[in-house]
Amino acid sequence: MTVVRRVALLISLGVLAGAPLAVAAGGSNHVVGNCDKSQVKPKSIILACADVNAYVNKITWKAFGGSTASGTGTLVENTCTPNCAAGKFKDYPVTLTLSKPKPCFDRKDDYRLILLTFSGARPPKSPAKTQQQLFCPVG
Repeated sequence: MTVVRRVALLISLGVLAGAPLAVAAGGSNHVVGNCDKSQVKPKSIILACADVNAYVNKITWKAFGGSTASGTGTLVENTCTPNCAAGKFKDYPVTLTLSKPKPCFDRKDDYRLILLTFSGARPPKSPAKTQQQLFCPVG
């Protein structure tokens, strides 16, 4: 799948995120860690599926499966200086909280919102906390 088609699919999934879906099959909540499939307690979560310029890595989970999930990890972000192809990746320690689980097309409840709280250094011009929507699997 081309990057353009993947981005278009992500946008359409975002638009459909509020649409009612079939009731999820039993089991604990999931999160899309690698853009392609729902996972339980993934070691990393890609935040920018179209270009993989930002992801949370080395996640240690404290809680997972309820209405929220929490843990610690490292935000790895491309500086994109002078451009994203030539940028360098920087690491930032974070705590993460996942929330708002809803059924995806694979009938699994996936967390749809991630809150990152920086616990040390943070990217230039970034607030102490940042929130981002998570999407259903692309694959």
